[in-house]
Amino acid sequence: MASAYPSARTGTAQDLMRVVTKAYELRLEAESTILPAKPELQRLFLEPFTRAAGILLAGVMEVVPADWTVSFHNKLFRHLSAGREYAFDPGDPGVGAAKALTARLEAETGLAPALLAAISHPPVMGDLAHLNFELVRRAVLVLRAVRARPCRPRLVVAVDPFALDTISVLEEGLYAGFMGSFHLGLDRLALGRGHPGPWMSPQTRWDRMPQRLFRTLAEGREVGMVLSGGIPATGRVLYGAREWSRRARAASPLRAEPARALERLRADASFARFEASAAEHIPLPRGAWRLLDAWLMTSAAGLIPGETAESAANSALACLEIPDTSRVALLAELTSDMARETPSRRRLFRLLVGRVARRRPLILLPVVHATAPLGVSTREAWGVTRVGPGRARVLRAGDSGPGEEMSADELAERFTQEHFS
Repeated sequence: MASAYPSARTGTAQDLMRVVTKAYELRLEAESTILPAKPELQRLFLEPFTRAAGILLAGVMEVVPADWTVSFHNKLFRHLSAGREYAFDPGDPGVGAAKALTARLEAETGLAPALLAAISHPPVMGDLAHLNFELVRRAVLVLRAVRARPCRPRLVVAVDPFALDTISVLEEGLYAGFMGSFHLGLDRLALGRGHPGPWMSPQTRWDRMPQRLFRTLAEGREVGMVLSGGIPATGRVLYGAREWSRRARAASPLRAEPARALERLRADASFARFEASAAEHIPLPRGAWRLLDAWLMTSAAGLIPGETAESAANSALACLEIPDTSRVALLAELTSDMARETPSRRRLFRLLVGRVARRRPLILLPVVHATAPLGVSTREAWGVTRVGPGRARVLRAGDSGPGEEMSADELAERFTQEHFS
């Protein structure tokens, strides 16, 4: 085996992350990719010291002048991209239009808008890997330019062993300590590892980090995050298949009868194959709805021979007794998300509208990469204010009109489809 990621059974939603890590382990094995060795003794006795150094550095970044932190990150990410950088012009017309939109919404509401830079995700290995550093560097600079005053932009970044598998355990500790404290670090494998590292950064636990994100934005601050939630394969499994599973469940007449739903699922030949074969890859969860999630996720990840997300979804819709009139739209949503690098992330946008935009305006700033020609760009900013439950008013930068009202789901679909592939 080329690599093995933590996979302790926790009895929580974290167990579903094993679908992603197992699929990646099999890919690394097939490609004969060897990652840095990280012995257990290093994790127990060396990583805590470098993690502590990262936490200390984060504390320093909180007390130095805010623009020093922006300069530090600019130099850091330029170094990590090994000189392959793309110039940023703070006087770019797109940045100016975003600043004007921010000022307009602040004047209308009396509140400084929250700023969210939505970032694309290029490959993490190979010739395009440097784009990852250039994208976050650009996001930090754009957030500072649009805010037009000193600020400390934060980044949503994964700090678990799966995300940091290409660096040494000492580098991993330093990165996780700093990014988990100064930034909005996310540890998707926090539970059950039994190492000091996660104990030192409890705020990064996957079940706690979302509150940090929404609280930071609701306070009117600046955040950059990869909109797909990870590399495309991870995004499709975690945020394409799993979120679709929730929407299918909500549309089912059996949504309040999980025992009956599980009975019908187990009568399906495709689901039976999943239960028989998936146990060798992942710890099978308990309960109808989490099993439904696991079935669709393992199918999307290619862990069940002959099964795809779409074929499993067809069977699931029949098992859940969802009317034919609703099936067409649900299947179209799934097919679209499975074909994209960035799923629509409808649940995220519902939370952004419900928890952030209800308190203050929100500015969405797309920061995306291109491969032909290679480059990084900032696209048209969108301003969002809440007008009612699940609904928002959306203004585009440079548009002097009243904006357009739409649902949070419509906002998710239109924003991701317009700015991300």
